[in-house]
Amino acid sequence: MTQKNKYTLGRDKALKSNKIIDLLFAQGKSVSKFPLRVVYLPIEYEQDSPFLVGFSVPKRKFKRAVDRNRIKRLMREAFRLQQYDLKLESKIAMMWLYTGKEMPDYQKVFQSVQNIIEKMNE
Repeated sequence: MTQKNKYTLGRDKALKSNKIIDLLFAQGKSVSKFPLRVVYLPIEYEQDSPFLVGFSVPKRKFKRAVDRNRIKRLMREAFRLQQYDLKLESKIAMMWLYTGKEMPDYQKVFQSVQNIIEKMNE
């Protein structure tokens, strides 16, 4: 019997700890594919999920909260559908950052997420 992957991105996979976030930006590695950048770091934590993930859009470039939320929603959806393509040897924490200056379309975000995951798997 094969197990079907659940394409959910629940609260157990959310990166919420300020300690981990500070450590992530201090010691993490980075991979970029315009307009996205991901900072990641192998860590140990108690939850069962293989990764902790967060998404961020700079307020400096997008003043309106609705624009920031829309971009984060696009990034979450693109990552949610491709999370099982990510081959992990250990548990990691990662933060996805939007680096562009314009409102993206979904195809551009999806393609960038796909390219970054391929780079991370190398």
